[in-house]
Amino acid sequence: MTDPLTLDSALRIVRVLIANGLPRDDAVGNPAIPEQLRSQVRELLSREEMIVLRPASIITAESGRGDWLRRMDRSGWYYWPSLRDYLLNVKGWGAPAVRSLDESTDRILAEVSDPASERFDIRGLVLGYVQSGKTANFTALMAKAADVGFRLLVVLSGLDNGLRRQTQIRVNKELAGYADSRPGAVPLPPMGRQWHQFTTEDFDGDFRAGNANHSALQGTQPVLLVVKKNGPVLRRLHAWIDAAPEEVRRTLPLLVIDDEADQASVDTRGSYQTGTTSADDEDYEAPAVINGLIRQLLQKFQRCAYVAYTATPFANILIPHDTVDPSVGNDLYPKDFIVDLPKPSGYFGAEELFGRQDPETGELIGGIDAVRHIPDADLATLENGIVPPSLDRALLDFILAGAARAERGDGVHPATMLIHTSQRTDEHDRIWRQVDARFGELKDEWRYQREQGIRERMRERWQTEFVPVTRASFVGRERSFDQIEEHIGPFVEAVLVRQINSATGEMLDYEREPGLKAIAVGGNKLARGLTLEGLLISYFVRPSAMYDTLMQMGRWFGFRGGYEDLTRIWMPAELAGWFSDLANVEYSLREDIRRYEVEQVTPLQLGTRILEHPAMLVTNRLKSRFATTIIVEQSYSSQVVQTVKFPFRRPVDLAALLEENVLATRDMLGRLGTPTWLDSGPMWSNVSADEVLAYLATYQVDDEVRSLSLALLDSYIERQREQGELVRWTVAMMGRTSHDPRLGRLPWDIPGGIVNMISRSRLRGDPDSLGVITSPGDEAVGFTPEQLDQVTQLRQARGIGINPAAREIRDPSEGLLLIYPISRRSGQELVPGGARQSLFGDPNDPLARDVLGIALSFPRSMNAQSVRGTYAIGTAGWRPE
Repeated sequence: MTDPLTLDSALRIVRVLIANGLPRDDAVGNPAIPEQLRSQVRELLSREEMIVLRPASIITAESGRGDWLRRMDRSGWYYWPSLRDYLLNVKGWGAPAVRSLDESTDRILAEVSDPASERFDIRGLVLGYVQSGKTANFTALMAKAADVGFRLLVVLSGLDNGLRRQTQIRVNKELAGYADSRPGAVPLPPMGRQWHQFTTEDFDGDFRAGNANHSALQGTQPVLLVVKKNGPVLRRLHAWIDAAPEEVRRTLPLLVIDDEADQASVDTRGSYQTGTTSADDEDYEAPAVINGLIRQLLQKFQRCAYVAYTATPFANILIPHDTVDPSVGNDLYPKDFIVDLPKPSGYFGAEELFGRQDPETGELIGGIDAVRHIPDADLATLENGIVPPSLDRALLDFILAGAARAERGDGVHPATMLIHTSQRTDEHDRIWRQVDARFGELKDEWRYQREQGIRERMRERWQTEFVPVTRASFVGRERSFDQIEEHIGPFVEAVLVRQINSATGEMLDYEREPGLKAIAVGGNKLARGLTLEGLLISYFVRPSAMYDTLMQMGRWFGFRGGYEDLTRIWMPAELAGWFSDLANVEYSLREDIRRYEVEQVTPLQLGTRILEHPAMLVTNRLKSRFATTIIVEQSYSSQVVQTVKFPFRRPVDLAALLEENVLATRDMLGRLGTPTWLDSGPMWSNVSADEVLAYLATYQVDDEVRSLSLALLDSYIERQREQGELVRWTVAMMGRTSHDPRLGRLPWDIPGGIVNMISRSRLRGDPDSLGVITSPGDEAVGFTPEQLDQVTQLRQARGIGINPAAREIRDPSEGLLLIYPISRRSGQELVPGGARQSLFGDPNDPLARDVLGIALSFPRSMNAQSVRGTYAIGTAGWRPE
């Protein structure tokens, strides 16, 4: 197989040639491109051309505000064209990615307002994804802002020097350039276009007035500041601006970029003011320090725009929308616009890694074979200061993944392992000592005792853990252990074990150490903002009860091009389930934004809603203290509900639950009489709703399942029955149409025939979940030929699946209950490395049982009654569709 690095280099050269006007065929046929790579380069370019770019969604307070940008002549722009060339020619971005960035930042800039306007005060929010390229978006926005005339650009970046410095380096590379014309950065702008900078790349290079000159605010060149969200720093900035001539503050256009805007910027203290309260009133309380200083900064200018960037906007959209403090003015609620950036191609987020459930079909979307679960026993071992077996395996995984990347030609790039167990620095020190000692032992074993077991352990781990995953999804990348073995020694020798926290002062500086190989042990400093380059293995056990904190701690989100199959995330199974739940929350929030855009609703007219979770908070209680919980009425009309989660991690509880369900099902079927037999098994028609309700009252669902409520289903059926709907039911058992001896037959006496067991496997990423149990066509069971014809016509007309179409066609008076007899031997034939695993590791285990899953298919209602779900909303209300 061709070395991916060589292929990557060839692709970059061709992109540069195409960007400079050469036809694609001529660029690919250039002598600089090895002949053996040309077909692969053509294939990759063709894939890029097929990428469908979803535009950024936007809800805006003023539909025509962006007209000024459409009228602008861009021929004199400098900063964005320079950045665009840098992204294409130096960073090697594909044309679709650059085009998406160009279009999304145009939409944001249009909302920011024309800097030549006499007065404006804009508040906006840009919603990205964790580790998805938000920095690239706001540097592109700043480049365009400077091109159109914004003169003072301030980036609020992080709470510590490390994050501030990381951002400073990034904007220098992409905007300001360097006097020494170093490679890997935009060229230094010509005289008259260079940036005035009063913050530096030094660790303590934050803003100090002694390094700043007021005359810079009066010239034509833009001023760029990257500052921490820190009280003393912001006060120094305030004092410097206050000392500038009043004319400067009146006419100078200011753009403030607030990176990670849900952190520190949101007010956690101030009282709710609507403009009528005085600061002397008894119930007045000033805003929190950072929030107040940001608002005061904006107040100093007649032309100002504040753009908040975050991937976890829960706190930001719960800011009171109409607060006007007598001292610092409007709060930071995004009153003027909210932008939802498109998910970049190749990005791995919560949905891709952990999966989410489709609300229409009930099927699992996303979820790759990268998640490994830490047993409860290992968590207890870890608390006792001992490296548990799972962490030992994770260390081996890091060595093997790092060696494999080196074999693929990526050995010069960083490789990182994250170990995040606690926020306490004393805990970090204890874990760091244990990991450092254990990794030293592994290094010594490989150096001096290779033939005494470690080579075979490595070989077995590679063949059982990595080869199957690569073979399942990335066939061309598969390598034998013998091929990667020569890279293990050099990789192990290069790895450093570092403790990253405020107590040690250590950091991961990829600028100074571009090929750094490190195991990073830490907490808060590894939990937000900091990019861990080349992150291969994550060992994460620290839970959080808040949506935003938990999502931000997921440093494994991002781009893993070329080594997706080598990435592993170790965490407790319950935590993995929480991330899957958050994927649903995130999806629901973004869907609301897209719908509001179509309806042309403004941010002040209608707030976004956030689905609440029984085990987590939406955000810090102080940030959400003005939020309210609403009960949103929703129905099951045209929906299917399936039991897909069972407590496989608790075998004793699972066995008891499954036995109860066998008794409940046999009891119900025994009352239904003689069935009609279909190819799939027995079917009973005209079953009363009372029978179904009685069955649901005895059928058991695990108490920890949050996505299904039998009580809500009961309530919906009862309400629909009062409307003359769901009064009769079809009940069918969905067995195999042919007998598979491996799966067996249902050992029950059902009049007229025998039911063949079916196979359903568990998700590897969420081992308590089957993902989905229905199959296409199941929901059309019992249909007449005429109804089946109607289903076919509807599918052709609307381009929908057979099951959703069947729900549209089924009579509203009739419900459908499907019962799935799932063999305990399911999945035994699965090849290791796929996204699924067998139902039971040992189907002969005394606790292994056959599983009875059920699905309830509800037809479209003519008069759907509602059941309730809880959502958090801010002071800007929410209304249902």
